[in-house]
Amino acid sequence: MDSPESDNRKFAFPNMGDDPKVISQVSLDSFAETADSIDDGAALSVNVSKKRHLLWLWIVLAVMLLFGAVAGGGYWFFQSHALPGVTLWGRSMTGQSRDHIVQEISDTAESLTVPVSYEGTSKKVTLKDLGVAIDAESIAENVMNAKRDDSFFQKYAFWAREDVDVEPFDDSQASAQTVGGMLGVQSASATNPSLQLNADGTAFDVTPGQQGTGIDVTEIVKEAKNVLESFGKQTAQTVTLENTVTDPVITDDQANEAKASADAWIAKPVSIKIGDHKVAEFGAQAIASAITLGPDSEKLGDNQIRNGSLIIDGDKLQQYYNDSIKSNFHADRVDGDVIVNSVGDVLQTNVDGHDGITVSDGGDTNVGRDAAEAFAKGSDSVSIQGTCDAQNEKKTTRTVVVSLSSHTVTAIENGQTVRVMHMSAGQGNDYQTGQCQPSGDLCTPTYCDPNSYDNCTPDGDFKVWLKYQSQDMSGTLTLSDGNTEKWDVKDVGFVNYFSKTGCAIHRIATQSAFNDSSIQAMGKNTSHGCVGVGWDQAEWFYNWCLMGTTVHVQA
Repeated sequence: MDSPESDNRKFAFPNMGDDPKVISQVSLDSFAETADSIDDGAALSVNVSKKRHLLWLWIVLAVMLLFGAVAGGGYWFFQSHALPGVTLWGRSMTGQSRDHIVQEISDTAESLTVPVSYEGTSKKVTLKDLGVAIDAESIAENVMNAKRDDSFFQKYAFWAREDVDVEPFDDSQASAQTVGGMLGVQSASATNPSLQLNADGTAFDVTPGQQGTGIDVTEIVKEAKNVLESFGKQTAQTVTLENTVTDPVITDDQANEAKASADAWIAKPVSIKIGDHKVAEFGAQAIASAITLGPDSEKLGDNQIRNGSLIIDGDKLQQYYNDSIKSNFHADRVDGDVIVNSVGDVLQTNVDGHDGITVSDGGDTNVGRDAAEAFAKGSDSVSIQGTCDAQNEKKTTRTVVVSLSSHTVTAIENGQTVRVMHMSAGQGNDYQTGQCQPSGDLCTPTYCDPNSYDNCTPDGDFKVWLKYQSQDMSGTLTLSDGNTEKWDVKDVGFVNYFSKTGCAIHRIATQSAFNDSSIQAMGKNTSHGCVGVGWDQAEWFYNWCLMGTTVHVQA
């Protein structure tokens, strides 16, 4: 084989047939070029893939940001607008502002008329003619509050619906007088009986209902409500009127049944507690502020509860709590100091103490509603959340014991004798035993008869109910033997009446000073039923024996 040329070498491979193949030298540079071209293409492909991934990432982020913006904007928007799914009288209020709702209700009420006909005379009656007022603000408030207590998901779910179906106005406000005047008929609407708290705050009095005469506006009211609740979409039908006598929708018997229930609530007020400690109560004034009478057909509002014809409104109890109870809470504790009688009545407050009370945020939001339910169910308390530093109230108990057999008046404080005074009792009392003698004309009473004395306490003791620093006393009494007993004494000092029949503890009615030792030495009863003490004791006793102090008289 020839030596290969250094510049142009060729190789022959044997055993490959008759025509050997000649392969030219392959340059490695070509492989290098191919490899470079392959690397560039792969890099391009990877870069394109990365860009595509980044593009999708940006798209997802943009969608998430958009969703967050929409959700945040929706949350912010619905703080001041009606929530999704809220309707008023069946009409959607979703997204409407309070002002818009108020305006729409007011506009509908302002333009509302009901055509009426009476004996050939036709008129159009407005809500003003009926004498009713629309509280658009209150209705709008109910709409704005609808669903607010639901879970977050339910609150903003448009398919979770809640219809606000409040009464647009109070039927009892409707008066026939103006409408009757428009038609030339003297009319007076029927009035339902009502309950008023008595002056003592211990029970309710019933004011009887009155029949109405003339035009009956009941059907006009129904048509007006239909139009108002349709926001003017429904046309009022003509109401044909007659001159009639109408009865109240609540009878006096129903009102008396309601009174019995309301009086029972006063007797058993609902306590307000923090933990186990009572901090206040819903008493007579709170009950009076929250009750009304209404027929069974009357639609109840939110937080209203019916007990027969008696309706108690939790929202009004809440308002009373906010205005008259919570406003009196104090964060700092002050220990009180009071003087009470033997049955616990406060006679004098030396220091007006109070608990230290702090209510947690939102801890009393539903106390009015809870109290209404408690009254209706006969429960005795409701709870609010917070802390209470209970006061340590100092109580001084004062009472008086009059002993007719030992001829003494004993002033007792916290179970301890403060002073013992000698006294002269009624001439009719046996001086040794203290018992009223058979004639019984001039006796100091030894018991409290509930049929005679309206200030009796459960244990039978009297209470001081009237005091005079000085009083002229006179009277005439026909005795059982037919004789007449007369008296006329001027300037009887330091008088403390304890029986409603005129018996009192006072300075003994003598013309000149007659002291404790003189009474002790006298050895007889001289009064017409009163209890006379010495001139040297009477003023002290008068100042010590406060109005309402219990007086126990015993033989």
